[in-house]
Amino acid sequence: MSYSANCDWDKCDLCGECFVQCPIMKLDRDEAAIEMKALLAGKEAKRVFKECTTCFNCNNFCPKGLRPHELILQRLVERRKGKMQKFVPYLCNGLPESESKHSMFPDIYSQLNNEEKEILDGWSKIPEKTKEILWVGCIGRVSCKDLENSKVLKDLPKFGPADLCCGELAYRLHSWNAYKKTIEKTLRRFEDLNIETMVCYCGSCYNYFTAILNKVYGKELPFKVISLYQWLLNKAENGEIELKKPLDFKAAVHESCYISELESDFPEKLRKLYSIAGMDVVELPHHGDCSMSCGATTALRDINPYKSFFREHKRKYAEVKQTETNELALNCPGCFITLSFTSKFFGKKLRYMPDELLQAYGDEISMPLAKRIPMFVKAFTKRGPGLLMKVRSNDE
Repeated sequence: MSYSANCDWDKCDLCGECFVQCPIMKLDRDEAAIEMKALLAGKEAKRVFKECTTCFNCNNFCPKGLRPHELILQRLVERRKGKMQKFVPYLCNGLPESESKHSMFPDIYSQLNNEEKEILDGWSKIPEKTKEILWVGCIGRVSCKDLENSKVLKDLPKFGPADLCCGELAYRLHSWNAYKKTIEKTLRRFEDLNIETMVCYCGSCYNYFTAILNKVYGKELPFKVISLYQWLLNKAENGEIELKKPLDFKAAVHESCYISELESDFPEKLRKLYSIAGMDVVELPHHGDCSMSCGATTALRDINPYKSFFREHKRKYAEVKQTETNELALNCPGCFITLSFTSKFFGKKLRYMPDELLQAYGDEISMPLAKRIPMFVKAFTKRGPGLLMKVRSNDE
């Protein structure tokens, strides 16, 4: 099995609609057909390999229901011929112990204080039989103290073993083998859960435990999975949580690259929640199923930061400028961290919405994600630059 094995590519009639509608490449129909023909044949697709941000949108545009995004990932794997594989275990979490000992995530979690480490240890235990739990993924675990002490989330037992992952990191790093090992390890641990619903703190986890697990990997969890945003909206509409500190700001909505993979009404619900909490919602020119990504995974396409994610940041902030607002609301921790490195340069303020929403409904956030970013930088610089240099030297 591989990324592209989930589709019958004989159904592709080279209409090119996936790349014609792409908000980044915007190819004409003839060029789009040429690029897709090259991908299907396993040949060089010049525009795709140079410009694609692997944002998932093309899947939504295919009239045959195929998944060009996964075909692109497969060809990127073949193109790099394993050159990134030494880097994958370092950036990934959730691999088998023999492969994960050099991951940067233990380096991140080791920087937590003793109280936080105890909380994280407690989250590795299977909760007693309960209706709902809160699943906390890799990045969310650095906020374990605030989540553990949350008044808003007090009725949700927390579960998030430090060695488990939804598989997103491996999947986006172009390593199907690492994704398979990661998700299988997590699924085995999930077999012990006796629950009806799992609420995902991280939007990426929600996407990978629903859309990707089902549509690409061909499996489904034995319990219902919803996002924190859907849970909060339901509680707010039913009067089960009370707005304490309304969000008194105006911000453009940045949607994660996987937004087109989720339910068609997810973007509407996200905006409704933001509005109910007091935020003045502003739309970017590209949003919904044609939104632009934060550019995080483009670094795998081109190790040169200027040619990869900095270019995408420039494009994103140019759209924010068109809205005449200087603030950007983000629901994805990965997007927030990625864009934070250039936000001040472009004169924009980022709002990490999980922190903002929990505060709005009465929580005290002692250490927002923005103040945790140095932990990720410190962990990455420990071994990351050396591994990157090896990758670059292999490419030359």
